[in-house]
Amino acid sequence: MNTPLVLPLGGKLSQNTSIGNKARLLDLASAKGLPVPKGVIVTNECYQAALREKAIELRNGKVTCANPYHLLAVVRVPAFRNSVAVRSAFSAEDKDAESLAGFFESRLFVARENPEAFAEALCAVWSSALRRKGEFRRDALVMEMIEATHSGVAFTETEYEDDLINFTTGTSETLVSGKVEGETLLIPKLNWYETAIENEPLPAWATRLQNLLKHIRQTFGRKNWDIEWADDGKTCWLIQLRPITKPTRRNDAFTIANHKEILPELPSRLMTSIVASCSKNLFGYYRKFDPTLPEHRLFIEIFIGRPFINLSLMTDMMRHWGLPTTLVTSNIGGDSGKIFGLNWKRMLFNLPVLFKQGLAQLQSPTASKRAIQAMQAESQKNPTSFSQAIQTMQSHYTRLVTEMFSLTAAMSFPLVALRKFGTLEEHNARQETISTKMFSDLEPLRRIALKNQAVRDTLQNHQLPDDKEFQSAFQAYLNKHGHRGIYESDISRPRFVEEPSRLFPAILQPLQKRKLPKRTVAGLFTLPIWWQASRAIEARERLRYEAMKAFQKSRNDFLRLANEAVQKRLLPEPERIWDLTIEEAVQLDDGKKYDGAFFASRQAEIEKLQLISAPDFFYRYDDLEKKSEDESGAMRLKGISLTSGEVSGTAWILREPETRLPNGFEKSKTILVARSVDAGWIPTFALVSGVVVETGGDLSHGSIILREIGLPAITNVRAATKHIQTGQGLKLNAAQGVVECEI
Repeated sequence: MNTPLVLPLGGKLSQNTSIGNKARLLDLASAKGLPVPKGVIVTNECYQAALREKAIELRNGKVTCANPYHLLAVVRVPAFRNSVAVRSAFSAEDKDAESLAGFFESRLFVARENPEAFAEALCAVWSSALRRKGEFRRDALVMEMIEATHSGVAFTETEYEDDLINFTTGTSETLVSGKVEGETLLIPKLNWYETAIENEPLPAWATRLQNLLKHIRQTFGRKNWDIEWADDGKTCWLIQLRPITKPTRRNDAFTIANHKEILPELPSRLMTSIVASCSKNLFGYYRKFDPTLPEHRLFIEIFIGRPFINLSLMTDMMRHWGLPTTLVTSNIGGDSGKIFGLNWKRMLFNLPVLFKQGLAQLQSPTASKRAIQAMQAESQKNPTSFSQAIQTMQSHYTRLVTEMFSLTAAMSFPLVALRKFGTLEEHNARQETISTKMFSDLEPLRRIALKNQAVRDTLQNHQLPDDKEFQSAFQAYLNKHGHRGIYESDISRPRFVEEPSRLFPAILQPLQKRKLPKRTVAGLFTLPIWWQASRAIEARERLRYEAMKAFQKSRNDFLRLANEAVQKRLLPEPERIWDLTIEEAVQLDDGKKYDGAFFASRQAEIEKLQLISAPDFFYRYDDLEKKSEDESGAMRLKGISLTSGEVSGTAWILREPETRLPNGFEKSKTILVARSVDAGWIPTFALVSGVVVETGGDLSHGSIILREIGLPAITNVRAATKHIQTGQGLKLNAAQGVVECEI
């Protein structure tokens, strides 16, 4: 089928052609009734015809036009009421894996009635195709300019319940080019059956944009879309639509949550990396009920050497189901931004998911028994490599935590009801779980100590008494409970059987017998509710108790393998295994050697982290290492994280792109610092290991490209080019949006 030279947007004539995404998506959007400005596609066939008829020619690497009237006779673009934008729409652009955002030319405010100006703009756009090697279509878009009061870029991503907006007043060319930061706004995502979400009121333009984004998802599917838009005070117009190639890094809220109870203040490096490696499988518990939940957002991330739970991910899950976000925040702490209440429509649409979860909670005590049996079976194996030992520990941890999710949920609603009836204490006082029994089982030892002063004196000196009756009873206790310990979820921490003196203070502490509260009518009435709660409580404590046996076996396996590594001179001592990450430990299987110098450096890192107090709640871009210049010997600058990764090196300040490094600079140790970047900096990015951008916003073309490339990079580091000098030592923590500069 022959493609016409010029196609009107909205005619759907591009659909059966090889025209690329940029033009084709706008053509379809207009045909579907979305507000797309009046425009046309100047096709590649038109470009080829202009070459054949010598209306344009290639000269010195550019497309030139000697006679604009001749060109306009070939390119029959209709008249427009206002000035127009002439944009590239090449087939090389806006692909799923590569956007080439800002790589090719666009010209705005072009006077269509001025042949010279229009021909020059069209030739400039076609000329920009010569920047890219390879064969691809040279289609172009001509669209009427919108007299915008607000405009910008919107990212609607399946992993988030808010659409991320970067906006400015007027037109957005300075925003997308990275010359200005613009402002950022999060807009709650509307489902197809929603017209609004009760929350803080939005500006009128943002409400129009909110509905435009909803209609885009309805038309093109609930996918990841990068949208350029412009609002003229009455209508929010769709200017450009393309797939998002790399997800954004948002300023999520994090909480230490129950890690504060089960892990030491600074967990071992090995255990921290094990916990983080289980992130996907842990959130997989919820995705098992609802596959539409985020797949790629991490449930657990590491900051300042500690694992934290992504609270924003959890509250997004509540919003997705229509449940109040306070169900999460009141349970594990933090505020996670705006509070969203009950959404009845979403709840109704998610009833099958909620029903499946409720059924799983009712069955959770039985499921926890199966989890215990699975851990017991895994513990029968004796791993012969660190890789196998790590896989076993990951399995143990995942089973423990996911079953805890279900059991905690199963007991939470009954406990809320019992508190409301005022009968919780009445019921709870009559229950003794396996964890409580650990304390009461010390009573025989207490009685021996009570009648024997010598035993008491020895215990107070933190020594084991030589009294045979005491030693026999103590050994029986350790045989039963010795697999437990302090901060026992970290397998680097010794168990009671290894450090029995930890129990001596508890033996010297007399058991306080509680007086049971009287039974009440309300207590009898709520017995069925208590029965459900008590089953979950008992099962949860039994699960942890039995899981710690599996953890103890894993600890012993790691120490056994570490002893073998010491014999092979791969480690200086067995306990050093706890200072390695799982990636480093696996390398021991291949003969990797870690010497004293390595562990001296690692110990210095650990000591530095120990000086930092871990907050209960923070946002991703918060500076968790708040130190003055005098204390740290460095100046810290903050920005917005574009990618993850850490890199140390030397600053290279540039005002314009360069294609060669200065003498003495190495790619692996060079960090580019620039005022702003765009597609023209791609050759420079290839020369460096990290990038610091002064102005740009996280949705600008330059930011999109940096995410696609994957370099450790941050943007919006205000006055970076003033504070930093070429040759200055830098340490870039891209994941947290921090650059540390030597003074």
